[in-house]
Amino acid sequence: MTRPQRSTVQARNWAAVQADSVFVGIVTAAGTFLPVFLVRLGGSGTAVALLTAIPALTAFALAIPFGRWLQARRNIVPWYSALRMAAWLSYAVMALVAALVPAATAVPAMLVVWAVASLPSTAGLVAFPIVMDGAAGPDGRFDLLGRRWAIAGVSTSISVALGGQLLNLLAFPMNFEVLLVAITLAGVGSFLLSRRIELADQSRPTRPVGPTESRGPGLEAGRGREGWRGRGRWGWRGRAPGLGLADLRALVVRHPAFIRYELRALVFGAGVAIAAPLLPLFYVNEVHAPDAWIGVIGSAQAAGGVLGYVAARRFALRRSGAGVLLPSLIAVAMVPVLLALVGWLPVVAMLAFVYGLATAGAQLALFDQLMRRMPAEHGVTFSSVDQTVQNVGLIVAPNLGGLLAATVGVRPGLVVAGCVIGLAFGWFAVDQDVGTRAPKLVAAVTSRRAGPR
Repeated sequence: MTRPQRSTVQARNWAAVQADSVFVGIVTAAGTFLPVFLVRLGGSGTAVALLTAIPALTAFALAIPFGRWLQARRNIVPWYSALRMAAWLSYAVMALVAALVPAATAVPAMLVVWAVASLPSTAGLVAFPIVMDGAAGPDGRFDLLGRRWAIAGVSTSISVALGGQLLNLLAFPMNFEVLLVAITLAGVGSFLLSRRIELADQSRPTRPVGPTESRGPGLEAGRGREGWRGRGRWGWRGRAPGLGLADLRALVVRHPAFIRYELRALVFGAGVAIAAPLLPLFYVNEVHAPDAWIGVIGSAQAAGGVLGYVAARRFALRRSGAGVLLPSLIAVAMVPVLLALVGWLPVVAMLAFVYGLATAGAQLALFDQLMRRMPAEHGVTFSSVDQTVQNVGLIVAPNLGGLLAATVGVRPGLVVAGCVIGLAFGWFAVDQDVGTRAPKLVAAVTSRRAGPR
């Protein structure tokens, strides 16, 4: 497949996105160590589950308002960069809290910081698909995102491995505190690079007609009576007309493929979220992994992610992005079930590698499927709806994971998580929209039980 020529601006965007991914990978390493830090400080399974549930609750409540606000910004890139930086400062603040606050109240105080950070984090997540899709172009999503997440995966793998060794060199809790400060410094590097991305100005938001007077799929109806009074560097000045809830509902209903995707992705995300609080508990309490081995396991998962992004990107360039989805989903479903059956640390690390490999393919394929179903003229709005829907599962599922750990145990809980992910695989397999895009894949899944081709 011949790759399309990129303009000078697009080439600079690709360079900025790929350089930024190095620092994003370092920040992502926090996902391995922060839950372990809470457990070491005496946090329960519920506290670990709240690391996922709190941002999910914020996104559920505020993603659509943030989307309406961001849709009205002329240039979304500076907001995207600044919002992520504001969220990442929380790691340094949590390190300071752990150093100054008595141990008995350190975990609740850190969760409060995490809750405050979830506000800019949610807004940044709403902006992310639009910034990345604009930088990549409609034909470059798999290519650019595959490169970005592969580079970030390498960076995460190295960072987790080095971080695990750093934890052994310093005394607790100073070791985790130094690590969190270093992660925040990486966030500063990401901020400086991501703000270099250049995108065309967003279209001026329009006030659509009422849901009973719609004039077509886009619900476009002119600018409304509220005019514009010029624009500033970071956004349009003046009041931006926005979508009311009734208009938003009518707009979404007119895109049934988007709704089908959201429901299936919701089940998949819920299964992954059930496993999220169980995995650190599994590493610490079930297989008794020391900090160095936790670094090895996290590094193996990140390394698998690198290979997964590269493989998914190459497959998409040669054939179809949709062909990556189903094999990745079934592999993600199998790993938690297999983890529940093992106890030897090298096998755990190997399964973590497979989990990273499959999750990477699923992440790329799901992003591509989402962008195919979103109308370009309402990209930020639909991104906010996606964040709202997907975080419904993230509110409930991590707490379900914590409840499973407390009632039936960590290992049975992992089996439940695998079964939920398997349900998402089955639902995607019968999705007519996916089948239309990849009929050969669906036939192969039916005959070979989703084996790789």
